[in-house]
Amino acid sequence: MDPVLRFKIPPRTLSLLKSIGRLADERGESAYAVGGIVRDLFLKRPGVDIDITVEGDGVTFAEKFAKLTGSEVETFTRFGTSIVVVPGFGKIDIATARTESYEKPGALPAVKKSGIVQDLYRRDFSLNAMALSLSPGYFLKLLDPFGGLEDLKKGRIRALHEKSFIDDPTRIFRAIRFEQRFRERIEPRTQKLLSQAVRGNYIQRVSGERLRNELRLIFQEPHPEDAVRRLGELKILPYIHAALGISFRVKKSLSQIASAIAFFKKTGMVLDEETMVWFQALLMEPSPAEAVSLSKRLMLSKAEQKIVTQSAKVFPTLLKNLGKIGLPVSRFYRFLSPLRPEVQCFLMAMAGRTVRKKMVHYFERIQETEFWIRGRDLKTLGIEPGFQYSFILLEALNGQLDGKFKNRKEALAWVKKTFVL
Repeated sequence: MDPVLRFKIPPRTLSLLKSIGRLADERGESAYAVGGIVRDLFLKRPGVDIDITVEGDGVTFAEKFAKLTGSEVETFTRFGTSIVVVPGFGKIDIATARTESYEKPGALPAVKKSGIVQDLYRRDFSLNAMALSLSPGYFLKLLDPFGGLEDLKKGRIRALHEKSFIDDPTRIFRAIRFEQRFRERIEPRTQKLLSQAVRGNYIQRVSGERLRNELRLIFQEPHPEDAVRRLGELKILPYIHAALGISFRVKKSLSQIASAIAFFKKTGMVLDEETMVWFQALLMEPSPAEAVSLSKRLMLSKAEQKIVTQSAKVFPTLLKNLGKIGLPVSRFYRFLSPLRPEVQCFLMAMAGRTVRKKMVHYFERIQETEFWIRGRDLKTLGIEPGFQYSFILLEALNGQLDGKFKNRKEALAWVKKTFVL
């Protein structure tokens, strides 16, 4: 065992790995830590999840391990996998070593028991095809049949076989995520295979839900702007939907999106669908019909659909209106308040420097503004409830934002003079 690996593994994790190895040994089986935990140890990055592969019966092994540790277990018999939730630690994924075959590109795989080497070969990239033995006599001995460690050292992402992206086109997006996260490059042969799968339109065979989830994962990376640019460079987006792409204008402003999101968080403006701020950067000014079609293709939620529809309607034309000289704060409110916060945030990111400064001023102003006139005030003044309430409240707020009134007393006096007979 490499002593550096032992030092980097947290004590509780190390103890659990030893327990897994002993249990497998007692059962006459072999267990391995595989995938991300191995890769991240060599990259000296803190790992989160533990994936275990068992040469034997992974489902039964998981049940025995759960009983041994007082854990809960959830089993997926079709794939020979289980999730064990260890108290005070978290989840451990345990799977039977297996091979996979695909009835058609993009479909879920059919699985069959195998040995550990065959199991590693079914994986996406060489950097994820390494394993650490957990057997007591070979504890943490590296198994690297496909040169993953060498690829890590040379900073390259390499697919394991010719049909990798055809069997599972979601690996296209995973390659881009890994490339940006680890600051490595997709090696030439793998990029060629990736491009062939893209041009072959295999992405269209992937369900909208899986595509949406892959895009979300990209937007959750530390630097989504790099991955978004790469999606554009590799000409992947139109194969997801014709309404997707990256315009020159958006490409120039991608770095501003993270700043806009940070500003919204700092000022207390909630972004319930934060990843959708990034998603808007992929929209090629779709028509209303295209926006609906895109939402259906990616199975977007109602909230996400509303963001797409609003963004398609107002970008980039609204930015021209916001850039007009002498535009009062009340007009900013009228333009922006009907929009979802995610759309407002995207517009701020895409705005030029002058308009962005105006938007910053507006957002800071509106966040600290306590509305002086409320519906209860109108009722107290004897104004009958009805459609006119909305109009009066909006006009009162406009006057407040534009400095027409100095205080609540003046605002109330104006309402009384203007609307009370």
